[in-house]
Amino acid sequence: MKKSIIVICVFMMASAAQADPPETNLIQKLTSVITNLCPKAEIKVDKHAFSAKHDTMVYTIHSRSKTGEVSPRTYQKEGPGFRGFMLRISLNDGKYGGAACVPQTIQGPYFPTFLDAPSTDGGKKHYQVHFSYGGRLDPKLKKAILEAIPRTRFQQTDGAVTQESAPSAAP
Repeated sequence: MKKSIIVICVFMMASAAQADPPETNLIQKLTSVITNLCPKAEIKVDKHAFSAKHDTMVYTIHSRSKTGEVSPRTYQKEGPGFRGFMLRISLNDGKYGGAACVPQTIQGPYFPTFLDAPSTDGGKKHYQVHFSYGGRLDPKLKKAILEAIPRTRFQQTDGAVTQESAPSAAP
């Protein structure tokens, strides 16, 4: 058990090390949108990602297995308060190959999280987008963030739905 936990941690650190922050123009666009509507938001850009958050708290959560079994053990996780949000966007090499079907919104026990992984550069890279928000987040702020973040776009041609690459991050 200990060995599998170590392997998972190493894998997570390796995949995080391969991520880069989004392009400068996307960072500027997101920063402008967020600070205009939420001037007290904490914005951070490090060598792996862009992140922004406001009005967060630490939750105690019981994990669930894929079969739905609830674990008696709990863990601590930061998340948005009922009027808060957390946003994290990174730029990763290659196409998205994660287990989650994206885009989708996962409803957690305390707050929903929008996940997406739109391709860019003709599939050579993809954005990893996580946007968690409280149930009473200012609707104008929520809409502005959803419009500013890179998202998977779908188009319909001849009855078939295809996925477009994410638009460039131009403001």
